[in-house]
Amino acid sequence: RVMADAARYQLAARVIDRHTGRVELLSDSPRHVIDYVLRLEGALSEHLVDVAALRAFDAAQAPRFAEALLAGTKKTRDDVASAFARRAEALDLVEEYRRLKHALGLMDFSDQIALAARLAESHAEVGEQEREKFKVVLLDEYQDTSVAQARMLRRLFGGGHPVMAVGDPNQAIYGWRGASVSNILRFGEDFPRGDGGEGARFRLSVNRRSDTRILDVANALAAP
Repeated sequence: RVMADAARYQLAARVIDRHTGRVELLSDSPRHVIDYVLRLEGALSEHLVDVAALRAFDAAQAPRFAEALLAGTKKTRDDVASAFARRAEALDLVEEYRRLKHALGLMDFSDQIALAARLAESHAEVGEQEREKFKVVLLDEYQDTSVAQARMLRRLFGGGHPVMAVGDPNQAIYGWRGASVSNILRFGEDFPRGDGGEGARFRLSVNRRSDTRILDVANALAAP
């Protein structure tokens, strides 16, 4: 069953309420801990990264950060060390949350995307079936796609299938929920023509939904 946001919050609250490990750095407030755990768990799914991989990354990077910050203030070094330690505590809760979610037969939107991406990557016939159904593909608001969504779409429709993406990297405002602006910037590489070349690019530079006075003010503000 697919969970809505309210159900995700309730499930995370249950996990935190049952947690018996030490939580010293995350927060004094359960609400803030729930929000942090859900954001981290969703980001892992959106980027197709598992908990073990993130733990290994943090273990490798924490000493490098500490070394790079030797010339900085003690407070800065302490803040960075605390951020790594807070995430280590949160990852324990993420693992418990995922175990409970799996035991109850639940998934959320990020899980759906991650599962679809893995299916597309591991089973070529999935892409073949989708390309048979959709002879031409239009991807709208492509700057708002996540890493997992882009990988799924690339495996489904890459390799010369007729694909057009519409979007604006300057309107990429959903990074907080997993969107990656690099997807639209790399679209030509991810979806090459059948001969391997890069597809055509068109700039939609005429605004047809704002009065000219609005555009005059916007252009004056944007000029610097």
